[in-house]
Formats: sequence, structure tokens, C-alpha cells
Amino acid sequence: MEEKETAVGELFQNRVIVSNARLAAKLHGKRAYGSMEDKTLHLSLLEAYYLVSIGKIEVREGTMTLSLEDLRARAQEDGEFSIKYPVYKDLRDRTYIVKTGFKYGCHFRVYRNTVDEHAEYLVHVLVQHGTLSSDELMTHVRLAHSVKKTMVLALLDEENDINYYAVDRLSL
Repeated sequence: MEEKETAVGELFQNRVIVSNARLAAKLHGKRAYGSMEDKTLHLSLLEAYYLVSIGKIEVREGTMTLSLEDLRARAQEDGEFSIKYPVYKDLRDRTYIVKTGFKYGCHFRVYRNTVDEHAEYLVHVLVQHGTLSSDELMTHVRLAHSVKKTMVLALLDEENDINYYAVDRLSL
């Protein structure tokens, strides 16, 4: 029986870099984790945290291997990690490909099968009892519509249960 080889990533500021070209390509391959740059894989702390939690990588800082708790503490410097991570994990566990939605003003772009096609969804995370103004909602929906994507609001409750709501324009 072949033993699984765990990729090692090096923490560098707010990224984790996997330098082993073969393991980087394998991680990036089918599930499109991170981005490839010069045969190295660059992962966000959110992606790295998920991959550590499922045993796909370990993250080092110098000679020290970071625990999941250490990595979480670093990732929480983002400020929105605690609301984004449960949704990221849920979508990844459902086998979607999840990328940042920063350029669309939302948390994630979500692909059903491959990043070679356009993202099907834009996902924005909201906490239960939080607020979203009607102007913000309209902006999200209009932008999603203009780029031919479905706008999805992920409502996260106190127990980290998630309800997804597709929001669309209605023309009468």
C-alpha cells in the first residue's frame, strides 16, 4: 500500500507557498486550490487552513510546523475569517470549486466543475441578525446579473448552520 505524501507549505506573510512542483500541481489540479505561479502553489490562509484541516498539507514557519490553531489565529487577522470559513468549508465539502470574489464585491466565486468555465455563482456571506441594506443587495444582484452569474446569499447562524438563498432580478 502506497503511503500518502503530505505537501508542505511555507507561511509567507498572508500566503502559504507550496514549492514542491509535483505536489503543488496535484493540489491545484482538479480542485483548483490556490494559484500556480512559476511551478509553486500560492494559497490564501483560508485555503491553507481548509487543506490542513483535511490533512492535505502542513504549514511551516521556518522550522516550526504550525498547528491548526496557530494557522487559524493567523487567518483571523482577516477579520472576516470566522464568517467566511464555514461557508468555504461547506462549499468545498460539497465539491464546488471556491475562489475569491473580491473583484465582484462579494466573498466567493463558485464553480460547479472546473475553473476553465465561468463561475456559476457569486456568494456573499451574511450573519444571522446582521444587516444588508437594500442598496447593497441591489448592487450584488445587478453585478451578478451583468456577469451572468447567480447571486447567492449564505446566511450563517450562531451554530454555523448555513442557509443559501439565490437572489435574482424580477422583471414584470
